[in-house]
Amino acid sequence: MPNSTESLNPLITPTVLEVALRTDPAIRLLDVRTPAEFETAHIAGAYNVPLDTLQEHSGEIRFGVQSPIVLICHSGGRARKAEEA
Repeated sequence: MPNSTESLNPLITPTVLEVALRTDPAIRLLDVRTPAEFETAHIAGAYNVPLDTLQEHSGEIRFGVQSPIVLICHSGGRARKAEEA
């Protein structure tokens, strides 16, 4: 198990995320799925910023959050696109 958020792999399992959140509760969860998907199910405490609106929120995300950010989606594809953006 990683002992700091800096050592997390780019793709992590829910179990590893759970341990990381216990270790560093300042981690921010950014769910890049659609609002409908987010309403159906999401991790408690996650913020929903759909991938197609990410660009307009990039300033807030980049400069307003000092903690590590975990990008969340269903399969990892949108999270990877969000990371690239």
